[in-house]
Amino acid sequence: MTPPIDLVRLRARDPELLGALVRELSPHLLAVIRGYARDDDHANDLLQECWIHILERLDAYRPHGPFAGWAAAVTRNVCKSSLRKEKRHGKEEVAIDAAADVPSTDPDAGERPERRRLRRALFEALRTLPDREREAIVLSVLEGRPTRQVAEALGVSPDGARGLVRRGLDRMRRMRVVSRAVAEWLEGNVAK
Repeated sequence: MTPPIDLVRLRARDPELLGALVRELSPHLLAVIRGYARDDDHANDLLQECWIHILERLDAYRPHGPFAGWAAAVTRNVCKSSLRKEKRHGKEEVAIDAAADVPSTDPDAGERPERRRLRRALFEALRTLPDREREAIVLSVLEGRPTRQVAEALGVSPDGARGLVRRGLDRMRRMRVVSRAVAEWLEGNVAK
């Protein structure tokens, strides 16, 4: 939120203020969650769980930074905790890996395995990035949000948001898994 939050109303759990926060911040929190969720249903479940944790911990919020940044930090912690819990209980691996197995809508079935390998490599690379760089790339590149919105969601300046995206993309370009997948994809598409 650009205007400062009324802490008295926030701590009093003012339904009007909380409703506005949920509407405004949920898309930003979903960008954080997508790096941990298996699919859209799992992402929505995690979003609800995150809001419960945020609301339970409102008294812990200190206005040293933007509320959106604090809420994103709580969201990351909830998602990481959920990931650890699922691994302990032997459930399927979460995070971006599962998105790579979603069937392509490409009508050319011959390209499907190549595209799937490329998508899997890109998602694997995204998963290894630091949280803030991954979130900046998801918001900016994958969701196409303007720099101003990315900056607000991450609690940084527009220059800071552009820097996070640039650093994350530079890291991905240097990753062997990405360069190999892109080379294989190009080889398969140039030969046709």
